[in-house]
Amino acid sequence: MKQDNQRNNDFQMLAKPAQRALANAGYIRLEQLTKVTEAELSRLHGMGANALGRLREALTLKGLSFKVGAAGKVNGKKKASPVSRTDKVDDFMDKLDHPFKAEVQAVRDIIKGVNKNITEEIKWKAPSFSYRGEYLVTFNLWEKNHIHLVFHNPMISRVKSKLLEGNYEHRRMTHFADMKDIKAKKPALEKVLKDLIKLQENIKENS
Repeated sequence: MKQDNQRNNDFQMLAKPAQRALANAGYIRLEQLTKVTEAELSRLHGMGANALGRLREALTLKGLSFKVGAAGKVNGKKKASPVSRTDKVDDFMDKLDHPFKAEVQAVRDIIKGVNKNITEEIKWKAPSFSYRGEYLVTFNLWEKNHIHLVFHNPMISRVKSKLLEGNYEHRRMTHFADMKDIKAKKPALEKVLKDLIKLQENIKENS
């Protein structure tokens, strides 16, 4: 039975951890993924952004797609919202107890305004933003004396900006002191996100 499953597995193009994650969840055929949302798959241990991107492309080649979440299309009756899981993030923000809550919301609005295909969810107990399945940036709300953003994307090291701090392989940090600082750095933040999205698009076009 195990050998049969391996022969019939549609996910050989993925790294082993992602293959195991799908197998452990009972997925061996690409068509099965039309009944699960991308957000749900992303919660599987071993399922990273690269694997999700490959799966999305494989589905598209067959004229298929992941299941759209509750805020989107259901049985073809409603068009998906360009921002995913917004209601959950809105609810999170309503309940957020943070001395810079207003500043968090202001930065959130800036990020969402950069591109209509930027989606949001809750990750690390904070608002997190992605573009076409690839993480862009997430708030670090553990710090209470300023606003802290974490850019966690393989392409971020190729983005040049004085706004970005740190020299990690796939991460950079940005901090905002207050609302005045956010306003002053808004153009730089928008440019960082646009440059990061452009790099992601170029990689997909050349792959």
